Amino acid sequence: MLASEPKLMADAEAFREAHEGREYPKPPPVTAGLRIAATTTCRDVDGFPVYTVTPKVPQRMRPGRRSDWHIMYLHGGGYCDQLLSLHWEIVLNLIRYTGATVTVPLYPLAPEHTHEQGNALVERVYRGLLDKVSADRVVLMGDSAGGGMCLIQAMRYRDAGLPQPARLILFAPWVTVLTTNPEMAAVEPYDPVLARPGMAVAARWWAGSDDLTHPQVSPLFADVKGLPPADFYSGTADLLTPDVRLMVEKICAAGGRAEMVEYPDAIHVYVGASFTPEAQTTYRRVARTLETSNVHVPLRTRFVTSPTALIARGVIFRVGDGDTPWIGHMGVRERWQLIRQAARTPAGSQTEAEPHQP
Repeated sequence: MLASEPKLMADAEAFREAHEGREYPKPPPVTAGLRIAATTTCRDVDGFPVYTVTPKVPQRMRPGRRSDWHIMYLHGGGYCDQLLSLHWEIVLNLIRYTGATVTVPLYPLAPEHTHEQGNALVERVYRGLLDKVSADRVVLMGDSAGGGMCLIQAMRYRDAGLPQPARLILFAPWVTVLTTNPEMAAVEPYDPVLARPGMAVAARWWAGSDDLTHPQVSPLFADVKGLPPADFYSGTADLLTPDVRLMVEKICAAGGRAEMVEYPDAIHVYVGASFTPEAQTTYRRVARTLETSNVHVPLRTRFVTSPTALIARGVIFRVGDGDTPWIGHMGVRERWQLIRQAARTPAGSQTEAEPHQP
């Protein structure tokens, strides 16, 4: 069972001890697969790294196959933890399926910083991006805490009179840092990643001196009028899903455009497990939404006998338990079955996992 191992977030004091007084976390290196598929540069913005990942397109590829979309991706981690190798895997798949250039700002984290510094840094990166790219070709994407921040950023741009991005695409967003939704109790035993005690600690750090319902902390309590169209992707084994449903309902009730795709038994940020049918289906859906189905960056991968190793053009890179914490909650048998199932799926197959319609 996926939830058979203890979660760090289940113990508030252990979570607190793991973060207070720590050495500020550094991001992992760009994965080998991403180095093959793209060119990555890094610049400094107010003392924080901002990566730009540009897909490599062979000269033999026909003109017009390169996408002109630009994605600004905000990583998750409870507002406390640094970008993981898992996030580079997500960026890799976004590039493969959309051909987009991706900007990844590593925003200030709690407990060393609060939402004020984090949101200000991301807004500055967006303003700089608008000097180079038209807003109607920009998509805000993010997972978990980063997904919640995407909603907050769109609200900030609206209030500041900035051009809005074309779309929001959010994977399991944290739309309110409150953990009081009564439906959470039924989901928590099945979520191998999240637990309310640690989430409450992270929420208090991120909010700083502000209330947890502050609109710049919990977008579920904000004015949602005037937002770009938003797509939400979640699973029923995700502790955040009950609140995501409320967010979608609120946007639609305010006259906005929001769609939620929910997969049965999918866990928090399941798109990080790119070998699963649900993740592959989601990336194809994103490609259809952005009309980039014919802009598939060529990077061939195939599964080999080791369930934690993949080969991409002869370069081995590993999906390690340490880099992808929730994989540690999956038993070896479950992991092996998922890998074997993915390996049996023919390359380019259009077989899709069926989402649940909430």
